Amino acid sequence: MWWRKAVMVPKVWVVQSDGALAPDGSATGLGVVVREEGGQIVRWIARRVPTLTSNAAEYAALCLALESLAAEPAPILHLYSDSEVMINQMRGRFAVHSQALRSWHQRACQLARHYPLVTYTHIPRGRNQLADALATEALLAALPVPQEH
Repeated sequence: MWWRKAVMVPKVWVVQSDGALAPDGSATGLGVVVREEGGQIVRWIARRVPTLTSNAAEYAALCLALESLAAEPAPILHLYSDSEVMINQMRGRFAVHSQALRSWHQRACQLARHYPLVTYTHIPRGRNQLADALATEALLAALPVPQEH
């Protein structure tokens, strides 16, 4: 009798994230798109948050993406962003000199440890249009900005 051993193939998520700032500095928008490896969108998130710097907004969007997948069974993540600074800091190629960014970086690293494999890839802004549109949509929504406690 032949037995087949079940092989668990880990799920692969392709994630794009982006942060956007309101022109008047009143808020920040975060956008996240999660796709299966084949390209089908499985979730998207647009969230408005209190004002952040542009680099902090990119980290906030990354953290939102990592948090949103935390309940999933430990997938492999391929993360894409048009933020060269954030991507290279997450890869360890750039140091994190800014004290404000250091806490965002530490949080993102802690969240990423939940997954067996995470890759970070910088993409041109033109290839991050959906995540950018979601971040912009969050800014345009007539929703109140949550207050920090």
